[in-house]
Amino acid sequence: MIKQSFKRVIQNNLFILKYAFKYTPLYLITSCLYPFLGAIVVFFEHTYCIKYLTDTIQYKGPFSDVVTYISVISVIVALKILFGIFYTQYIELNSKEKLHKNIQMELFQKAAQIDLSCYDNPEYYNEFVWSISEATNRVDKTIEYLYKFCESMGVILTTGTLFLLFNKMGLIFVTMSFVLILLTDIEINKLGFKMDVELKPKQRKRSYINRVFYLTDYAKEIRLNNITPKLKMDFNDTNNDILNTINKYSKKQLILGFLNDYIFNSFILDGLYMIYLLFIAVVKQSISAGTVIALLSSARRMKSNLKGISNLIPQFQQNSLYIEKMRAFLDYKEVIKNIDNAKSVPKEPSLLELKNVSFAYSEKSGEILKNISINIRPYEKIAFVGYNGAGKTTLTKLLMRLYDVSKGEILLNNVNIKNYELESYRNSFGTVFQDYQIFAANIAENVIMDEVTNNEKDIIINALENSGFTDKLTSYKNGICTPLTREFEENGVNISGGEAQKIAIARVFAKPCQIIILDEPSSALDPISEYNLNQTMLEAAANKTVIFISHRLSSARMADRIYMLEKGEIIEQGSHEELMNFDGKYAEMFNLQAEKYKF
Repeated sequence: MIKQSFKRVIQNNLFILKYAFKYTPLYLITSCLYPFLGAIVVFFEHTYCIKYLTDTIQYKGPFSDVVTYISVISVIVALKILFGIFYTQYIELNSKEKLHKNIQMELFQKAAQIDLSCYDNPEYYNEFVWSISEATNRVDKTIEYLYKFCESMGVILTTGTLFLLFNKMGLIFVTMSFVLILLTDIEINKLGFKMDVELKPKQRKRSYINRVFYLTDYAKEIRLNNITPKLKMDFNDTNNDILNTINKYSKKQLILGFLNDYIFNSFILDGLYMIYLLFIAVVKQSISAGTVIALLSSARRMKSNLKGISNLIPQFQQNSLYIEKMRAFLDYKEVIKNIDNAKSVPKEPSLLELKNVSFAYSEKSGEILKNISINIRPYEKIAFVGYNGAGKTTLTKLLMRLYDVSKGEILLNNVNIKNYELESYRNSFGTVFQDYQIFAANIAENVIMDEVTNNEKDIIINALENSGFTDKLTSYKNGICTPLTREFEENGVNISGGEAQKIAIARVFAKPCQIIILDEPSSALDPISEYNLNQTMLEAAANKTVIFISHRLSSARMADRIYMLEKGEIIEQGSHEELMNFDGKYAEMFNLQAEKYKF
């Protein structure tokens, strides 16, 4: 386990409690006061009540006082029970939902802002996934531990006061019992850990032999060879080793367990301390019978709650380690972000320039792109082609500023793209990636990627028509309001890969963007559908700059200019005719696909 300072443990748990107080102050306050005051009520309901009644009988006190005490306690207990129901059934349930929602919303907001490069860092990505999945559990655990701590403190306060008023010596007995039990618990845990360490490889070997006899993979070998006796002997020897290891530690554990459960617990409190109390009550007659009963009961309760607090310490420590991950995620400072006085993005397509651009995902990985220089003119149709790993998709991610270049610069309208307002710059692109996603929402929401207004319905329908989805759309009685996937809607529809791709492509037609990037937009379509879709896209995007990324060169031949990439470098560029006449790598790649692309 990673070690943290006591100060850091407190800071991390307070970090969660601050969240709780920010969103649900009543829940946090009642989670402290209710168990604390409840422990005080329980003390007067049981411990002190028995003392009072016994003393009244012993000293023949007035019956009316007993009735008054029980009546007051009964009212207080009734109020406690009533508030307890209100706390668990209303405050806790409602506050948890509100708290979970707000914390998850903050995490979602952060997740939408972190740099895409974080997904390339396995360590950070693990922290990111964990933070999203574990956050609400950690909040609940922190408040649960606080609840137990406050309850134990209420018990210690009341029982401690009783000892201070009637028998300070009892504190010594309780403390001695608690410390001795704590020390033996630590020793028992150490022995248990050592035994587990020794047992694990032996148990793993036994588990392996067990699997061999039942897995299909080994069935033929066992029947065709004489390996069974050897495996049975190994199994027997391993079991004997396990038993010897258990016996090796069991004697010490037995002795420590006896000391823990009897000598340091029952013997000290129920034996020695009881004899001591009876001596001062019977022989010295310095305390009443009721006080003896109350002190004995309080000794057990105090020791139990001291142990409870000692158990909470490692739980708070473990919780702190989880919270540390959550804080690391929330404290991450984005590298790609807005600068002060960021410029507005031009409303019309503008010249997009890459000047000596190089890029590496990390210093160790090496450069993915090397010294790329390209000018993409307004309304131009550009194609990036090349085999897998050439750097095509990475290049478009740099254009959209999902990553920043390692060297060189990218300019839009002669201004470095780092100087533009980030969100509006990214919104100037309409994109369809190979790994597009369909969301559990209706068709309209999947196209517009937002809540749909009445003014946008015609835009959505037109976008779906341009992407070739109209025929399928007319088969749905709910039209663009048809839910996609059946994850949450019984009347939802599951669509094919080609249909899903058309919806993804419709997004770029519905988005008021300047530049369209299509990364293998028609990979799920047949060649004829692909050709028709490409023609439609070019017609619909006549007033936009379009960048194709493709392995199927039917898309590339429609482009004004084609860039052939290999190992992160541009090795050829020109129109389809120019590159075919050049008879280089592009022509070779095209000719390999020629049978599929004859028109």
